[in-house]
Amino acid sequence: MNNMDPVDALLYLLTGRTRTNENAHVRCPHCAAVGTVTTAQKAVKRGISGGKATAAFLTGGLSLFGTGLSRKQTVTEASCRNCKITWTIE
Repeated sequence: MNNMDPVDALLYLLTGRTRTNENAHVRCPHCAAVGTVTTAQKAVKRGISGGKATAAFLTGGLSLFGTGLSRKQTVTEASCRNCKITWTIE
């Protein structure tokens, strides 16, 4: 988030996503169209964080109320405007 535009940073903090970008060189894996794919950064919950699980054990579960167990990972979500398919790129 350090190199983000202030508008993108605020949008990312509020929604977990950034503005979409059109990529002329990306080919849709479903319809093979080129130039119709848009991408956006998205924060998704993945698995259980080991550090958070340890903290939950040591505090008797009280830390779960503030943090939860899952960790967030930033992935790229791509979607095709031609066939309306959406996929993630990790």
